Amino acid sequence: MTPGRAPRRPWTADVVGVAWVLLAAGAVLTPALVHGASLGPFDLLSRYGLTSQPGVRVHYTGPGDQIDALIPWTTLAWTQVHHGHLPLWNPYSGLGLPLAFNWQSSVFSVPALVGYLFPVRLAYTVAMVLTLVVAGTGVYVLGRMLRLGVLGCAMAGTVYELSGPVMGWLGWPNASAMSWAGWVFAAGLFVLRGSHRIGAVALFALVLAFCVYAGQPEAVVLLGGAFAVFLVVVLVRARRLDGGAPILRPLVDLALATAAGAALSAPLALPGLQVGSASDGAAVQSYGALRPHDLLHLVFQGFDGLPVAGNRWFGPSIYPETAAYVGVIALVLAATGLFLRRAQPEVLAFGAVALVTGIVAFAAPVVSVIDDIVGNRSVAWHRAVIETAFALAVLAGVGTDALARSWRERPVRAWLAGGFVVLAVVLVAVWTLGRGRLPPSEAVIRSRSFLWPALETILGLAAAGALALAARKGRGRHRSAGGRSVEPGVWVAAALLVCETAFLVSSGAPLVSSSPTFLPTTPGVVALRQAVGASAVGFGTQACHTPPTLGILPNANVAYDVHEFAVYDPMTPRAYFRSWQQLTGRRATTAGAPLVFCPALTTATLARRYGVEFVLDPAGEATPRGTVLVRRVGDEDLYRVPGAGAAVEIPLGPGGTLPSLDAPGKVLPVAYPAPTTWKVETGGASNQVLRLHLTDSPGWRATIDGRPLRLSSYAGMMLQARVPPGRHVVELQYRPGAFTAGVALAGASVLVLVAALVIGRVRRRR
Repeated sequence: MTPGRAPRRPWTADVVGVAWVLLAAGAVLTPALVHGASLGPFDLLSRYGLTSQPGVRVHYTGPGDQIDALIPWTTLAWTQVHHGHLPLWNPYSGLGLPLAFNWQSSVFSVPALVGYLFPVRLAYTVAMVLTLVVAGTGVYVLGRMLRLGVLGCAMAGTVYELSGPVMGWLGWPNASAMSWAGWVFAAGLFVLRGSHRIGAVALFALVLAFCVYAGQPEAVVLLGGAFAVFLVVVLVRARRLDGGAPILRPLVDLALATAAGAALSAPLALPGLQVGSASDGAAVQSYGALRPHDLLHLVFQGFDGLPVAGNRWFGPSIYPETAAYVGVIALVLAATGLFLRRAQPEVLAFGAVALVTGIVAFAAPVVSVIDDIVGNRSVAWHRAVIETAFALAVLAGVGTDALARSWRERPVRAWLAGGFVVLAVVLVAVWTLGRGRLPPSEAVIRSRSFLWPALETILGLAAAGALALAARKGRGRHRSAGGRSVEPGVWVAAALLVCETAFLVSSGAPLVSSSPTFLPTTPGVVALRQAVGASAVGFGTQACHTPPTLGILPNANVAYDVHEFAVYDPMTPRAYFRSWQQLTGRRATTAGAPLVFCPALTTATLARRYGVEFVLDPAGEATPRGTVLVRRVGDEDLYRVPGAGAAVEIPLGPGGTLPSLDAPGKVLPVAYPAPTTWKVETGGASNQVLRLHLTDSPGWRATIDGRPLRLSSYAGMMLQARVPPGRHVVELQYRPGAFTAGVALAGASVLVLVAALVIGRVRRRR
């Protein structure tokens, strides 16, 4: 200490470290935010249907799911919340679908809850920013749990939050769920160490629930598998080092914490599992594993190009699936940290996590065996590369800490220098052998991708040389301008942190899109909305997926308050596809898009069957049989379907038999007091069947004049009910019993945890 100065508070260094992590997250988003405050690929809509606009340059073509699913769902949930409704139901897609329980909308996640406090145009932006903040700070706290210094924690948090898998999936629930990885592992370590047992259990349960509410159960399963590997290695290693180390108690505590976390997340998990079990998510036959070639993406950001303006993507799959970069510096430091501190159970465990998840992501035979064991080939096991990046980031923090603290030790300098030499050789080999057999334009793109790996390698070799020179000359330390002593290892570690951060920021910034105008509105969209109101609109051809398409891109229509009889959602009921196939003999999907429900309504009879009141067709095409031309919207013709409506009343046949599927009836007006409520007034002179063109999803209940009314399914996917003659009011409400049970379980879990914390506090005081 400098004489006369008060000692610096211990938390000030952590303030600097956390600030670095947050500033790195801000830096990667700044170029997009300067362009527009609404993050998301809104410019993609310029390619499709009525939202098309000539002359718009698309910045990034990779995140299509954001604009045709995630942003519209965020907008719908925000709107419903601000109208005083729970965001449980989406009335605009198909015949209506669950919103909160589709595992993708994440309407109860922490970022979404915070986003509700901001204007709708910023809700998705807030969610993306908070995802990075949660990811970076969680790994920083985990580093502190591992007793790393500030530089090590800052390196770990920065590498993870800006790594290729996180930035590639930023905006998807994959990244949102995995952003809690650091917090999950930190809370798990808290439980394992046994101090403050009740508080540790409560913290783990809470963080686990946050992870589940973020959506994407696949990501939660992969994270759980990674934590299981970590847990086994830590317990076994600790047992070997200390024969008296307890195993049963931490396992019991973790089991209790997991059960409490499952109960806290039950309001989403129970109805979500119910919806998922009846969905068509298994339509994807197999994802397989990443190619061995994709291992190069751990070092390179754009080895196979980028799907951004001024570049091109020539990889075999969509870019986010293969983005894996962590950088040369992170890989060398991870190897250094693992070797030097492998005696520590936690460090060895993170090495095991990196190895196991890397095998799951890149080894096709292993993925095939896993698929056979679980009996489901539609799980994207290769997305375990996110867990691989997480483990490598933590190990990079360990290596940074070893470098800063122990640079005088020969093994530290040897591993640092050796790692950079090995990767330099790899880069030279790839440069020599990996640029051939490509068109000239692609060869140039690949050559440019070597810039940052080369810079990082050169800096690393220079840093290793500087440490060797300092050790040889016997320099113990340098003096800063303020008189405080700084070890050469600290300077080198800080330089590597700066370079690594610069690489990650420059790599991730092009992957973020934004718009200054939120959702683009065109005259065609305005005309369609005015013409159809709340009525359902179908398409005369299967033009839902590949540009230019018809109408509004499926799910994007949700954000424009237009109801379309088309769906893009992994949780679309299997009954949709099965019913259409059985009743028409045709497929409802298009080539290359197994999850897109896009039936072609070529006749008025087909449209009436599903309550579709309007049909769009390309301008000048043949009129769908039985429909009436209304007007032209944009460059598409809009046709009205006589006798179609959301609710139809049809007299029963002799003996109370149900009429045929396409029997004509009286269209009844429907009132929608809330997104989860339908109200219909019947008035038939005889016994009738009330057919409701509404998805037969678990959770719909009906009353007639306040008394329970039995609902049944018809056409394999819609609802109907028998009603007596005379005037009656039929009301339907969507409130799944699984959701109610989940809320009760969550409430009970909160009460138990709070009671345990209070009792534990009282006992400690006594």
